[in-house]
Amino acid sequence: MKDDLIVVGGGPAGLMAAKTAAEDGLKVILIERRKDFADFRRACLQLAYFKWICPDGYLEPFKLEGNPGKYRFLWPKLGFSLDYEGPIVPYMNAIWISPSGHRVYPFKNEFFAFYYPKEAFEVGLLKLVAKSGVEIRLGTFALGAENTSNGARVRVRRESREETLEAKKVIAADGIGSMIVESLGLNKSRLVFLQARNVANILEGVECPIPDHQSAWLHFERPDFPRTGLGRSFGMGTWGENLKFAGAHWKQFAKSPVYAPWFRNVRIVKEMAVAATIRTSIREPVAGNVVIVGDAAAPIETWRQGAVAAGYMAAKAVEKELNGQKGYPEYIDWWQKAFFFNEPGYLRRTVAYAAAFDLCSAEEIDYIFRFFEGQRVVPALAIARNPELVKKDRPELYQKVRESVDRALKAVEPLLAPYPPEADGAIYGSGGREVYLGPWRTYPGTD
Repeated sequence: MKDDLIVVGGGPAGLMAAKTAAEDGLKVILIERRKDFADFRRACLQLAYFKWICPDGYLEPFKLEGNPGKYRFLWPKLGFSLDYEGPIVPYMNAIWISPSGHRVYPFKNEFFAFYYPKEAFEVGLLKLVAKSGVEIRLGTFALGAENTSNGARVRVRRESREETLEAKKVIAADGIGSMIVESLGLNKSRLVFLQARNVANILEGVECPIPDHQSAWLHFERPDFPRTGLGRSFGMGTWGENLKFAGAHWKQFAKSPVYAPWFRNVRIVKEMAVAATIRTSIREPVAGNVVIVGDAAAPIETWRQGAVAAGYMAAKAVEKELNGQKGYPEYIDWWQKAFFFNEPGYLRRTVAYAAAFDLCSAEEIDYIFRFFEGQRVVPALAIARNPELVKKDRPELYQKVRESVDRALKAVEPLLAPYPPEADGAIYGSGGREVYLGPWRTYPGTD
């Protein structure tokens, strides 16, 4: 068997895994379905977070050093870094906006994240992969994998020709719809909690009057919108220069008399589909000689910095296994602790946040936003955590929020059954709503 490792998927996780393994002396093949590597179709805001608003993906510290055009990304806990030559746009404000325009700032004038384009980051990382000696096969689809007595096989197709590749180890980094994960039967034990089907657009010429919108994520609560995904809302963020990333509903939003002037000169630059089956995570992402990394093992997003970390850690685990050491248990333990979605609190937080305003009118959401004005909170999370705050003055509103959140938490309980008891509170500890609906936190070691 001539190859040590096959990496399936040329996203951040796969690229980092291939680069790390090759630089450490392994013979590596990288399989990527895109023929034009810079053709990115998946909807993504493309942010790297220093701090979080709604804990979702990667929880470990991530840092940035350097000057405009030449930066270094650092993963201090894991002890590695990556150089990046390209633009970044700082995100200094996160602004939640009620139906009538009341604003709550989870972050205000604080550098909590930055936009950096996939094209610059991943094309740059691919060059490093090529430089490390990896055999790169673009335009090649991975159809499935199977374990063998001394390694693993991957079936691939390039144009109309199929073949089987063999190596001692395989890393599956082929994203949320992973064919490798499906072929190994790992999805059978995963429970589906959402089917996401919508479209995001990149817009040019949005005329937003909100101060500092060029360095902000804007989140609009709209109870008049139909539900798509996890709520009735619309989000928009800067994508560099005069471009905005706009989620589903923006066209309906643009018809509103209040907001129509924002979009009078808009041009759609790019359309990106969101189509995913969102499942519970793979808590033990190793199957024989195959290691699962990044979004392939996640409910939806590991975030780019989490994907890179997963690729790095998986490559190191493979190296140890090839040297007769126990690298896989270390990788599994790290995976379970580094991502919030590996404990039940993640699902509870997700559904409670999405359900908080389900029964509320526009006026009631305005009231909640006015209540939290001046506080550094996400309004839906804050009221879901403590609906008693409005019980005295608005008992009917209290009842609506309480009913919506409790119903959502009850509905999600069957999805939590597969989690082992030790997973509950493994990251944040016990504490009920104080933990899983608590306020946003700072990454450890980033203050």
